[in-house]
Amino acid sequence: MLAVVLALVAAACFASSTVTQHRAASTAPPESGTGVRLVLALLRQPLWLVGLAFGLAGAVLQTVALSQGALLVVQPLLVSGLLLALPLSVLLEGRRPARAEWIWASAVVVGLAVFLVSAQPGAGRDVADATALRTCLLAGAAVVLVAAGLSRAGSGRYRALLLGLGGGTALGLAGALLKEVTGRYAVDGLLSALGSWPLWALVLAAVVGVVLNQSSYRVGVLTASQPAITIAEPVAAAAVGALAFDERMSNGGGAVAAQAAGLALMVTAVVQLARITAEESSAAAPTQTTPEPPHSPEEELC
Repeated sequence: MLAVVLALVAAACFASSTVTQHRAASTAPPESGTGVRLVLALLRQPLWLVGLAFGLAGAVLQTVALSQGALLVVQPLLVSGLLLALPLSVLLEGRRPARAEWIWASAVVVGLAVFLVSAQPGAGRDVADATALRTCLLAGAAVVLVAAGLSRAGSGRYRALLLGLGGGTALGLAGALLKEVTGRYAVDGLLSALGSWPLWALVLAAVVGVVLNQSSYRVGVLTASQPAITIAEPVAAAAVGALAFDERMSNGGGAVAAQAAGLALMVTAVVQLARITAEESSAAAPTQTTPEPPHSPEEELC
């Protein structure tokens, strides 16, 4: 129960961080560009630093929650922050989300609830299987690179969505690595945790996730990137939890059907939110009207 409460409070912190950082990134000077240059420019903006403080508070709460519960419980609960992010965006961005956006955002959370109740995930290992963890990280890294590459080569209106997909996946991997680091700390002590490769992989994944997410905020409105981030992060973390930490879900026929229905509802809601955003006028997303020349995935991170 403590893990659930902490995860929900962390979700509120992350939602506050998302909205304030999106506001700062979307109003940054054009010369800020995207990638690392954008983040360096945002470090000088007070509003973005407020969002950073909210994000750090959420990360601390997430760390404690992961030490008390399973990845399959904690990471999906962060999705609940989507409902808080929309009203906060009204206050900061002055853009009232359409009724359809509220409906589909609510559908994301309903799908999450159905999935969690039917899955009844177990705790699993405190420390992951090393081979499985490395395999999951390599697969996740491939998803991040492909999403970053497609975001530069594909249609501009989906760029924020693809950047959010890459950033959310990276942060999901960071969440899994955070659980691994806290598990090593609990089992072997502080020195073992600090000297282990998962700690440095955690730092790298978190930095890549932040850079891609800030870039997604820069090039589109919040409802273009946030749903992709919101879904990709728990999905990536849940995959690592199941494959590397041996966290199990209910596997009865009815339970599996309900899990599939919950996931299908969440994916459908994300697709609909992306479609709504793509149809918005250029006045709602002025930064998307100026196409940029294609770049490599590596340049997207820089």
